[in-house]
Amino acid sequence: MKLSFVLCLGKVVYRMSEPPLKKKRTLLDFFRKKTKSNSDEQVKEKKVEIIDVEMAESEAGKSSKPAVNPVNKVFTDITTQGFGASFDGKGAQAAFTKKTEMILKKSSLGDTLKYDETFEYNMDSDVADSQGSQDGDSVKPDIPTRKPSQRKANSDWKGKPLNRLNKMPDCMDKLPALHSTENHTVLIKVPFKYDPKLPPTPHPAQYKDGWNNDHVKMPCSPQNEYPFQGKNNKQILRKRWEIIEEALLSKIPGPYELEDVILKYNSRYFGKWNFETLKSLFTENLAECERNHFFGEVLPKIAKLALSLPHLCTQPIPLLKKGKTRSITLSQQQIACLLANAFFCTYPRRNAKGKTSEFFNYPSINFNSLYDGMPNDVKVEKLKCIIQYFSRVTKKMPTGLVTFTRQCVGHIDFPKWDSLDIPLRGLHVSSEGTIEDDGEGLLQVDFANKYLGGGVLTHGCVQEEIRFLICPEMIISRLFTEGLEKNESLIMKGCERFSSYDGYARTFEWKGDYDDSKNPRDDWGRLCTHVTAIDALVIHYYDKQFRGDIVKRELNKAYCGFVSLGGGKNPPNEMNLSAVCTGNWGCGAFGGDKRLKALIQLMAATAAKRDVCYYTFDDDRLKNDIYNIHQYLTVTNPLGIGIIVNLIERYEGVLRKSRKKPSMNLFEYIVKVFDGSLENTDSEPDSPAIEREMLAMYSKDDEVVKNNSFKRQLSDDYKANTP
Repeated sequence: MKLSFVLCLGKVVYRMSEPPLKKKRTLLDFFRKKTKSNSDEQVKEKKVEIIDVEMAESEAGKSSKPAVNPVNKVFTDITTQGFGASFDGKGAQAAFTKKTEMILKKSSLGDTLKYDETFEYNMDSDVADSQGSQDGDSVKPDIPTRKPSQRKANSDWKGKPLNRLNKMPDCMDKLPALHSTENHTVLIKVPFKYDPKLPPTPHPAQYKDGWNNDHVKMPCSPQNEYPFQGKNNKQILRKRWEIIEEALLSKIPGPYELEDVILKYNSRYFGKWNFETLKSLFTENLAECERNHFFGEVLPKIAKLALSLPHLCTQPIPLLKKGKTRSITLSQQQIACLLANAFFCTYPRRNAKGKTSEFFNYPSINFNSLYDGMPNDVKVEKLKCIIQYFSRVTKKMPTGLVTFTRQCVGHIDFPKWDSLDIPLRGLHVSSEGTIEDDGEGLLQVDFANKYLGGGVLTHGCVQEEIRFLICPEMIISRLFTEGLEKNESLIMKGCERFSSYDGYARTFEWKGDYDDSKNPRDDWGRLCTHVTAIDALVIHYYDKQFRGDIVKRELNKAYCGFVSLGGGKNPPNEMNLSAVCTGNWGCGAFGGDKRLKALIQLMAATAAKRDVCYYTFDDDRLKNDIYNIHQYLTVTNPLGIGIIVNLIERYEGVLRKSRKKPSMNLFEYIVKVFDGSLENTDSEPDSPAIEREMLAMYSKDDEVVKNNSFKRQLSDDYKANTP
């Protein structure tokens, strides 16, 4: 603190203004929609209800439908370390607690908002109801509230040693020369050789616009026009970039002025975006020295970075649309520039949320949703991660490259799971450790939302959101990546980590700087950090997830993320493929069974010719169970993947007939099928009973026994509206 105090005295800083007592009318009011009344009408329109958290939780227990999880009580102590020498996350009023939270009712917003702009997790009861009877047990999300234990040198792991798993860069084949192709857009000048001191040169030299349906609509586009009040109160159209430049070049001494600046080129949202979380960060959570340093030193550099957009991102950025494998390679400097524009909410056509809006099937990208709403500690900690990122890149810009690849696997290219006769590959399993901390050199799994990043810019704060916060370069994928289909994944190569953290979900907390410089880079100057984003299904009723079609959907989805399609005619050599580093994908807020999802990932990784490193999130029993079933299926009683898939479907039949919670889990069932200890001896694999049931399961009308009234067909609406 002494160092921070000295630095403050030695710098010329702008004094943040006090909160205005009354908002003055400006030219912005010209565009504000007139309403019959003020606050009452807005509350009626948005249907926002202020509910005591404890009351909301108690009422949720009485409801028959899964309740939307409100942001629970915010924690009272913020013990963070500094943003360098001048930002430590502390303040005289760092302890900020509230017992009331805003709950946005689905009745008013469900038709216009996707998950990531509303709730921490979304369980649409109508979707669940369409899948079968109500007799089965509904799934209650099991969301952890702490970060898993740190892996130690003497951690109790099982299976294959980590040092025997394929890791990057040692296992990597030599990369071809970097250049643009029909399916790979490179935004820098090539040939390129990584230089830690010199950022790549943008290509082409002059800005080229691409204002069409196939490219990102850029804030600096000449076609980006905005209504403005001219002389004699006459409404005219101005180039929006001119308004943005005028706004960002002005002095911004505090959060209230920052709000005014952003609304100058977003005037239609005057009175709708309230910036309360942003104001809370700087008025209640940070010391005056920290505020002054940010607004006097960091923010002007972020503004300068944002305004360099037409000079750094000179080539149209293609949209990664569904149904096609395509890649984009950018420099880290270009990503920082694009994120600076997201920080100032400059992207056009990205704020409308109606189903008929142009970018309805894309995630949000402007940061207004992170600034908006009643303040809570989770959002405040998220903003600290964002500030940490900009504090770093404006001080020393990283000079590497990052590649985003939308990977689409054709339906005829998926493995024939029922007849796949290969055994499971190698496994390393540990209860201690995390993917991001201990998955160096491995293909790391992002437990993704269908819309990349999930609730990273709102209330969500589980595995994917946390990963995007500590590696903010991943957030830019939301700018150009359309919602994932069931046969697609997004692979991110080279994203740098900038922050450490602790906690999980409502206890998430920024814990200071993270140095990723020891991570090696490949021939293209990308960090050897490969992350694959795959979205699991939300499970509403426990037994339904074991159905054959749902299991195969999850197998295909995991395979999409694990397989290496390569760029040539020949498939890549398995010796050049790193192991998959994963954990309880599709569980927690998603409601999936941990043992089923572990087995699905093992099978998908095997089909993709990769071993698996699995972290169980401090679950010792699960660690032992996964290791034991792997040993059973590979050593004790070696079985091919096709037989395992059929056994899972058999288990679903047992659950469906029992109509109660299972007395044995999936792994126990598989073992008992072969050791003859099941009560019904007809359950052994070669028995006539299994043959009869398999014929029924794959009958022409694709229905199971009529007296169970259970259709196997999946509606088109059963998509990964993931939490």
